[in-house]
Amino acid sequence: MSERSLLLALNLDGAGNDPIDSATYAQQAEEAGFHGVSFSSDGLLDAVQRASFTAPKTKKISLIPVIDALFTEPFHTATQLASLDIIAQGRAGWILETLNDSVQAQAVGREVLAEEELSDEAKDVVTTHRRLWDSWEDDAVIRDQETGRYLDATKLHYADVEGKNFSVKGPSITPRPPQGQLPIIAPAPLFTEHGLQHCRLNGADVIKVNAASLDELLAQAKTASPKGAVAIDVDIYLDTATQTGAQRAAAQAVQRTERAEFTGSVQELIAFLGQFAQATANPADQRRHLVHLYPGDLKIDSAVLINEVIPELQRSNLLAPIGDTLRESFALPVAQNRFQEAS
Repeated sequence: MSERSLLLALNLDGAGNDPIDSATYAQQAEEAGFHGVSFSSDGLLDAVQRASFTAPKTKKISLIPVIDALFTEPFHTATQLASLDIIAQGRAGWILETLNDSVQAQAVGREVLAEEELSDEAKDVVTTHRRLWDSWEDDAVIRDQETGRYLDATKLHYADVEGKNFSVKGPSITPRPPQGQLPIIAPAPLFTEHGLQHCRLNGADVIKVNAASLDELLAQAKTASPKGAVAIDVDIYLDTATQTGAQRAAAQAVQRTERAEFTGSVQELIAFLGQFAQATANPADQRRHLVHLYPGDLKIDSAVLINEVIPELQRSNLLAPIGDTLRESFALPVAQNRFQEAS
């Protein structure tokens, strides 16, 4: 078993449309020892708005919105995510998804992309974000009262990204985020030879694998882990005093997701998490790996996770330490500014 290698994130979509409820659950997860919470754009507020509302109400838990990379304007999402990281003082990340459907495409006057185009589009979008985040050097803001200058213009740079479906010159309208580069978590199918890469300057930091079964999920995580940090998504229905997890899942009227589904006891979940830690163990690479939990019922499952699962994981020495930033929690290297490195 790989000790202190596990990051845990809790999805908060079940909190509903009231951002106060999301923030309350995030505070509870923070106190319990979760590394992060995630938000999707379900309901009245989008994911970044929900995360931004939660940021000043928390201190150390990471805030990771799920944002589409295909039909959202990358200049805007780059500045929104940078602003979130500033509010959160270095605790923001990005779970990248590709909502390749006609409704999303038509909303911005585009057409759905062919499957083979998704990786290239994701590469262009990620490259844009990376370059915009680096377009301000860390000391670009000088606030020189004598000369009346807020910025040193020599420390701002053009992004200059020419993608297939868009172009961005920059620089950003938002200062460089505290982490320099927010950790980006992207689905494994997007990593291709000529498309999205697993690299520091223009790629994603964490490979997210997905499978229909838990066994296949572990196998994919084991295969991906030599390349770097890995994330898995799991729907969970935990046993309670009145119902088994399987009974709770069967009673759900909602359509099942494509994520792997866990139903069972606290001890069975802990055993699975131990298997994941073992499958991704790599002594030559100390980067940590993320388990992203989607509770079947946030109120029920979060209570079991907080009161029973987290304490046992802490006793088992499986949970990684919580860093001051999400990059630190993943044990990712410090993100140097590409323009400063080139000068």
